[in-house]
Amino acid sequence: MIKEVAFIAIAVSDAERARKFYQETLELEPATTAMGGAWVEYELGATTIGVGCHPNWKPSRDGTTVAFEVDDIDAAIVTLMKRGVEFDMDKTETPVCYMAQFRDLDGNKLVLHKRKAQ
Repeated sequence: MIKEVAFIAIAVSDAERARKFYQETLELEPATTAMGGAWVEYELGATTIGVGCHPNWKPSRDGTTVAFEVDDIDAAIVTLMKRGVEFDMDKTETPVCYMAQFRDLDGNKLVLHKRKAQ
């Protein structure tokens, strides 16, 4: 029935502030913009992340989590910390990966993720 993930949506309270964070702090390139800039899509490989602002759609600290795969998790953590990002879960090792959790400006959970070599 379900073939793939079409997109992951992240609710934000301020579209301009969110664009600055996702484009400048996280260095994502916008692929599509709609609704007068209130909806921006970022394509990362086969995954699309939509960041949107609408009065009937509120951000939540307990909402969706997006994990961004990185080549060097330690360097990515340092870069984001220099840009003012605070991590609420330090780098953690699992049997298959390393992760570190932080939040965007609305409190949405985001994760830096690095798969271990197989």
